[in-house]
Amino acid sequence: MPFIPHTVAQHAKMLATIGASRFEELLGAIPEKLLLEQKLDLPPAHGEVELAARATALIAQNQQIPLNRMFAGGGIYPHHIPAVVDELARRGEFYTAYTPYQAEVSQGMLQCIYEYQSYICMLTGMEVSNASSYDGGTALADAVFMAYNHTKGKRRRVIFAPYIAPPARQVVATYGQGLQLELSNCPADEDGRLDPDALALLVDKNVAAVVFQYPDYLGYLDEQLESYIQRVHAFGALAIVLYYPYVAGIAKTPGELGADIVCGEAQCLGNPMGFGGPLLGFLACRESLTRLIPGRLVGRAPCERDGEPGEGFVMTLQAREQHIRRARATSNICSNEALLALRTCFYLGAIGRQGFTDIALLCHENAKYAHEKLCAINGVADYFPQRAFFNEFTLRFPSQLRDKVYDVALGKGILAGIKPEDSPHSDLVDALTFAFTEMHSHEDIDALARAIEEVLA
Repeated sequence: MPFIPHTVAQHAKMLATIGASRFEELLGAIPEKLLLEQKLDLPPAHGEVELAARATALIAQNQQIPLNRMFAGGGIYPHHIPAVVDELARRGEFYTAYTPYQAEVSQGMLQCIYEYQSYICMLTGMEVSNASSYDGGTALADAVFMAYNHTKGKRRRVIFAPYIAPPARQVVATYGQGLQLELSNCPADEDGRLDPDALALLVDKNVAAVVFQYPDYLGYLDEQLESYIQRVHAFGALAIVLYYPYVAGIAKTPGELGADIVCGEAQCLGNPMGFGGPLLGFLACRESLTRLIPGRLVGRAPCERDGEPGEGFVMTLQAREQHIRRARATSNICSNEALLALRTCFYLGAIGRQGFTDIALLCHENAKYAHEKLCAINGVADYFPQRAFFNEFTLRFPSQLRDKVYDVALGKGILAGIKPEDSPHSDLVDALTFAFTEMHSHEDIDALARAIEEVLA
């Protein structure tokens, strides 16, 4: 039950002020068929001590899985967060998820967001970044809108490469209803790669953008991404890449491969995991698309004080409906994830360039060790054995044993990957996708292998 501080007398006074005799009169505008026919069966109110005890008892029923025994990815990853990130982010002047507008009283906040934008440009190989989005799915939808607006609404088709994260694709489908976008899937070849011949048939003068994921939803990298992007550009369409930023530690960025817009989920950069959030979307693009980017940008401007040169940070290009005419707005999101963006800024500043590379290499090395260990188990096979991967890969299990593997591991306190059957491209009901980060040791991976062997022995 929520804590409601108003007394019965205060309720009566408020009702009298607005001319109502009882609370139910305020619900008159709601159709009767939508009202509950009976009251909710709620427990009696508790005092604060009793409520805390009750909540503690409920929490104790949850299964607590340590981060080093979580092998699930799909966009959310168990990375280590340095203590300095929490220490700085919890300071009173930062501890709000809403972005200050007054540049003269929030230079520290604005500078952090400016530096966050700079980091995102470095990781994506892009020239401009916005001041964050709600989450990776929203960022992808905004990227698709940018491509649509780039053609001034003349192109409504959007093509998705194989194995795009289903949740992100669903957000695009929901957002795109108003614009009547036509979403199409490009088929994959037998190795799960995009079929270039099929892409050539699908891309035409009505396509605004082609969406790629790097690595894809099953964890695999496509070495031909640069050539695919060149094909897309030949038809005047934009190439959008949904991106896991840690790949930048060991491989070329999407910008170096020719992408026009890069977006993704930044939870992995200093933000904790939770039940649905809070998450943080990043969105970056080439300078020529700056006027189409949604949300806010923070800029740095030269200034002078007492005759001495300096610089100031200001909000700029605030292309939202609360700043400009509604019809011209590129986004109708009325908040942003500034606190999470600050955490990302603190995180990347704390680990540094070399630290970032070291973590990326650890993720990759752990995944290679796990791949060799798990594929050696009789009955387990790589879903696409010819493909390269970064820190995730997908394994195929004997028929009808996948769920048993998952459940037995869970009983041992191990989260054995994710079930990727939501993908529209293939039958993945016997597959699990595993992810590995610097949090996992060889001992943790060996424990996962033993749980799988127990089921398949």
